[in-house]
Amino acid sequence: MWVDGVCTIGYTLPVRPTILAIIGKPLAGKDTQADFLLEAHPNGNKLSPGGLIREVRDAGESHRFWPIIGPHVATMEQGIKIPDEPVVEGMSRLAKESIAQGRNLIIFAGYPRSFIQLNGITKLAQETGAQLLFMHINVTDVETYHRVYHRNDGRVDDDPDIHTVRLDEFEKHVVPMMEKLRSEGRVIDIDGMQPKDIVFKQVENELRQHILDPEVTLPFMARR
Repeated sequence: MWVDGVCTIGYTLPVRPTILAIIGKPLAGKDTQADFLLEAHPNGNKLSPGGLIREVRDAGESHRFWPIIGPHVATMEQGIKIPDEPVVEGMSRLAKESIAQGRNLIIFAGYPRSFIQLNGITKLAQETGAQLLFMHINVTDVETYHRVYHRNDGRVDDDPDIHTVRLDEFEKHVVPMMEKLRSEGRVIDIDGMQPKDIVFKQVENELRQHILDPEVTLPFMARR
């Protein structure tokens, strides 16, 4: 199978689930790359805090996460990061449900975004036995503004002023977390300034290199 110029034939995800956290500035292309990955890996699932909050907002009080997420919808629409605890609870519950359903690739688009959320995703990986990978899609602030002006999806955060707030929040909360991960050698950096299909080739190649058990190519009796 070819997806945007990338051949996915010849390898499959291991039985052990993988949690891939795609981190980046607003409009870095996190959701786009997550969607490409789902095309290549139909047994995966994509989760994002923004997507969950918008889903709760649209469903209102009938949504099962309304009690923990509902009170913070207005905060998100101002571009401000909502409290960590409801995000961690929502993301963790959704991920565990997906893994219980047999999904072997959980893609978090835009999560974690703070040290508390980092602790939450680390605990999630430990509890589920999943491998945890962090990818950072790097773009300039100027490029994100360019994308805001051309997106026009009708979203509240298409407003350049709100986008500025989101960039400030990223610098305040996400950058320190990223610096810690990078100092530990736990971040895979991707150049997001390239065309999205080229970015995907890098994302898919890195995923392939980091999750494949090299012993899958050995005869069965020679494996651990």
